[in-house]
Amino acid sequence: MNEGGHTRQELIYRILKRVFLLVSPILIYLVLLGIFWFVYPPATGVFTLPPSTEYLGLLGLMGAYLVPPFGKETIIPLALGFGYPVWVIFAGVVGMDIVTATFVSYNFDLLLKVPLVGRWIRWVMRTADKVRKSKPWIEQLSSAGLLLFMYIPLQGSGSITCSVLGRLLGFKPVVSLGLVIIGSMLSTLTVAVGASSVIQLWAIQPILGVLAALLILAVIIVIAYIWSRFTKKFYPTKAA
Repeated sequence: MNEGGHTRQELIYRILKRVFLLVSPILIYLVLLGIFWFVYPPATGVFTLPPSTEYLGLLGLMGAYLVPPFGKETIIPLALGFGYPVWVIFAGVVGMDIVTATFVSYNFDLLLKVPLVGRWIRWVMRTADKVRKSKPWIEQLSSAGLLLFMYIPLQGSGSITCSVLGRLLGFKPVVSLGLVIIGSMLSTLTVAVGASSVIQLWAIQPILGVLAALLILAVIIVIAYIWSRFTKKFYPTKAA
């Protein structure tokens, strides 16, 4: 009886833990959206409807962020162009990455069993596996490789793909989630600061904005060249 009671307790604990892991990421982002509601309240008052255009615009940008091929490199400059401050963009983008990464990392096995969602997760798994094979440095560099891949603000390096990739590489959910969060924060800050600088310089003098954009592009090309030379050693050499 005690053994049976202990088993029932474990079952209840597992159910409650699963419910918590399913619901808490969504609740966290809802809290963040609630904060944004007070930042951009309706014109007629905080506790009235309809929502302000700024609030709806922010929701639209965050929703678009989840849809390929949009990513940090497109959504952040677009949001800055619409006049949203850096801290709002940072909170919205990083918050979305945390929610999606937490949801996927801790509910991976359950999501695979959901008919439509499971099919989509399998597609993401195939995409992540292609990334792993095409970029062997990710696996060779271990946690640093996953962090760098999340940091690079390019299509395919989002929080969902990185979370699945972490799963394929055998990382524990907490480790994978931590790497995704750090990479998201760093990449969001990098893109936001760079794009904000270009926009501000453009407002002062368009020529300065163009020069700043060209300088940033030149730096990216140089870094990409150095990185490609560095990662060559991780690719298998063809037999003569």
